[in-house]
Amino acid sequence: MLEHLLATVSRHRGCADLSNTLPRLTIRSTDAPVPPTPALFAPKFYLLLQGAKRMNIADSTFDCHPGTCAVASVGLPFVSEVVEASPEKPYISVELMLDAGIVAGLLLDMSKSTQPYPQAGAISIAQADSSFVEPLVRFIGLLDTPAEVKVLGSQFEREFYYRLLLSPLGSRLCQIGMHNTRFGQIKIAADWISANADKPMSVHWLAAHVGMSVTSFHRHFKAVTAHSPLAYQRQLRLLAARRLLASGASNVTGVAFETGYASPSQFSREYKKAFGVAPNRDALSLRR
Repeated sequence: MLEHLLATVSRHRGCADLSNTLPRLTIRSTDAPVPPTPALFAPKFYLLLQGAKRMNIADSTFDCHPGTCAVASVGLPFVSEVVEASPEKPYISVELMLDAGIVAGLLLDMSKSTQPYPQAGAISIAQADSSFVEPLVRFIGLLDTPAEVKVLGSQFEREFYYRLLLSPLGSRLCQIGMHNTRFGQIKIAADWISANADKPMSVHWLAAHVGMSVTSFHRHFKAVTAHSPLAYQRQLRLLAARRLLASGASNVTGVAFETGYASPSQFSREYKKAFGVAPNRDALSLRR
């Protein structure tokens, strides 16, 4: 099944109209290794089809090979490194942004006995299973027949989610559709920080906003994201700054202010600590 999926994905990697056919699907590929790069693992399903990748999340390192898949239920700062890729055998992976509405609808339809039991944390990594790869192959196969997406797309995608809920990754996926839980409160907070990373943040206000005490909020937020709320905001600001510098949109001082920093010198210190190089030098390297 994975070979069939790889063949389909290989035909469409680099296609400009991919987002028009299956908007939540992303195909990632590279013909050469990529050094360790900080990024954000958004709530999504990830499947490695070819090559090899290393991910560092908090204090854990995961070596990924073809067939490795992962589900994250909240955005997690991590470091990504493509360790095996070449023009003859490029690194290829697929990512599917997860829809909370689909998950919530399935949980309502499923009996309590078949629903997965939520676990601590926000990411699970496992080997792909034919039970959910099969509907995924049909879903992504619609790239070959885009006229059928309106008729079959939602059906194939919903089946994929259902099979994923029944797999070892299901406990992580079900978190996305559960709002009236402690995890749901933390996800609301993390989503708020993501949408407002460039703005001043009061942890006391945010804790009250999601209905938690400050102490409990700190403890549970770090248990889910491996970061304190302020460190999580800082990671998002720095990642946004790196994207701006890569685009050449502004100078370093302008980027610092645009991403919420009041002090360009503080921004430069934190940027160098996170990425190992000063922002102006990194900008030149990124643009090249």
